[in-house]
Amino acid sequence: MKADDVARTASGQDDPQIFQRILESMRDGVISIDLEGQIITFNDAAGRIFGKLPSEVLGQSFAEVFLLDEEFDAFNEVVFKAVYESELTHSVEVTLERDGATLDLMVSSSRLTKEEADGEAKRLGVVVVVSDITEERKRRKIKRLFGAYVDPRIVDRILSSTETERSRRGAMTISFVDMRDFTGWSERLAPRQLVDMLNRFLGAVTQPVADAGGITDKYIGDSAMAVWGPPFTDPATQAHDACVAALGQIAALGPLRNALEVDGIAEAQRLDAVVGIATGDVLSGDIGPLASRNYTVIGNTVNLAARLQEAAKVYGQAILLTAETAALAGSGMVTREIDLITVRGSELPVVVHALLGRAGDVPPATADFAERYRHALVAMRQRDWDTAERTFSALTAEAPADVPTRMMLERLARYRADPPAADWDGVWRGTARATFTAPPKR
Repeated sequence: MKADDVARTASGQDDPQIFQRILESMRDGVISIDLEGQIITFNDAAGRIFGKLPSEVLGQSFAEVFLLDEEFDAFNEVVFKAVYESELTHSVEVTLERDGATLDLMVSSSRLTKEEADGEAKRLGVVVVVSDITEERKRRKIKRLFGAYVDPRIVDRILSSTETERSRRGAMTISFVDMRDFTGWSERLAPRQLVDMLNRFLGAVTQPVADAGGITDKYIGDSAMAVWGPPFTDPATQAHDACVAALGQIAALGPLRNALEVDGIAEAQRLDAVVGIATGDVLSGDIGPLASRNYTVIGNTVNLAARLQEAAKVYGQAILLTAETAALAGSGMVTREIDLITVRGSELPVVVHALLGRAGDVPPATADFAERYRHALVAMRQRDWDTAERTFSALTAEAPADVPTRMMLERLARYRADPPAADWDGVWRGTARATFTAPPKR
C-alpha cells in the first residue's frame, strides 16, 4: 500500500477495526497527522523503524516527537512537502541514523482527505508511509560492485555478511583466462568481426565460472579474471571449483569454434585459450575512489595467476596452476608437474602443474606419462643428468609434440655444458627461451 492507498482507506467509511488490523499487519510504517499537527495513526512497523512505542506517540504533537531531533530532518522535509505543496504524493529516499545503525527509507507522504456529500474533498491532514529499503539498497550496491555476472546466491550470501563492508585478507583462488594469438586475430579480422568474436569468447569463458560458483572480477582486453573463496564460496572447495571452471572454459571453445566457422570466420578452428590458476593470500574488498569504487582482489597471488596464464603458452599447456592449487583441488583432479620456475616480477621459486582433467576422465597412459616426467624432473634437480636425459628422451619419442619434455632436453644439454652452481635451487634461469619450434596453434 502506498500513501494515497492508505489515505483512501483511512478517510473512507470502512470498519475501523478492519483498518486497525490492516495497519498492524503491514511491514511498512504508517503515520497520519491531523490538521492540528497531532499524530493520530502510528502502527507497530513505524515504531520499529523510528524506535518509538506507538502507545507513547499516539495523540502527541508531531513537532514534539520529530521536529526537535535532527536525525529526523530528512524525514520531516518529506512530511512538510505533503503539507505545503500541491502534489498529491511525494516519494523520497532518505537515510536515518539511529542507535549506531543506518537505515535507508522510502518515505511517501500524501494529503489525507475525505469526500463530502457535495463532492468536495475535505482535507483531514497528512498520511505518511515509510518503507525500510536498506536491504534493497545493499542489493543495488552489490550488483553495481560485481556487475552483471553475479550469481544471485552469491549476492544473498554477501548481504548476510558484514565482511562486504570492509576489506579482508585471506586465501582465495584466482584464475586468468586469455585468448591466444589475439594480435593475429586483430590483424586478420575486420573490426566488427573482431569485436563480435571477442564478446562471444568472453561470454563462453564466463559461463563456466558462474556454473562453478565463482565471480568474474573483471575483463582486461581479451582476458577475464575470476575469483573463488570466502565469503562467497566454500574455502574447502575453492581450488577444485576453479579447476572445474577452467576445464569448462577450454571445453566451451569447441562449440564456439564451430559456431564461428558457420558464421564465416576464417580459420575459426584455430581459436584457443590458456588459463592460469593460483591460490594464496590476497586483499579483497571495495577498492577505488568513491566515484568509481568496485570490488576486486589484489596481491601477489593475483599476479602469479596472470603470469601462469602467460607461461601456459610457453609450455604448450591449456591450464597451468600452482602446486598449492593442485594440492587443494584434491584427488578429484589429475595434474602433471611441469617445472619449478620464477615468474616475471618475482624471485620466489614456484612449482607449477598442468591440469590434465578430472579423475576418471584422464587415460591411464596420460597419468603414467606425467609420473615418469616427474621422476625425470627429480633426477635433473639432483644433477643425475644421465637418468634425466634417458627418461626425457623416451618420453619425447612417445610424444614428439610434448613441449615440456623437449624444453627439458634442451635444458639438460646446457646443464651438461655449463653445470649450475653448488647452491643451485633447481630453477632454470637461462637468459634465452628454448630454440625449438612450438607446435602450431589450432
